[in-house]
Amino acid sequence: MRGYEYLEFLGDTTAFFNAELRFPFIEAMLTPVGILGGIRGVFYVNMGGGHFQGQPFQWFARKSELYVPIVGYTLDNAFQQTPVYGPPAVVDGLRLVDARASYGLGLETFALGFPIHFDYSWKTLFNKDWEDLRFAAFGGSSAFRRPKFTVWIGYDF
Repeated sequence: MRGYEYLEFLGDTTAFFNAELRFPFIEAMLTPVGILGGIRGVFYVNMGGGHFQGQPFQWFARKSELYVPIVGYTLDNAFQQTPVYGPPAVVDGLRLVDARASYGLGLETFALGFPIHFDYSWKTLFNKDWEDLRFAAFGGSSAFRRPKFTVWIGYDF
């Protein structure tokens, strides 16, 4: 999924959703080195997740619940950390629990015979308050939603 690291999702049971809107900017370019492929833009939304059989997995939650966030870690020794818990807080509204989602925009072109993609992605769990609690130890929603720029080579599906 765009915006996330390679192999960030593991499991023998997975699902993935991708929706894209592709539109042309330039069909073909006549340059001194010849005709180059066109440039097109793309808007996209991704959602997915994975887990191993026997592990609990929940896509969405809507009801209110009390959540105790981890706000940091203390180092016990060179190999072990203990979480530091913050005050409990109530979380409301629609949110992703174990699944993840991202959205973004990008440019696609052919260069030297290869399809090259330039993407800006933003991660989301659909609920800013939930992200603030879930990722409190790592900077909250502002750190989680930080845009990620990616360049990759590959054909579209």
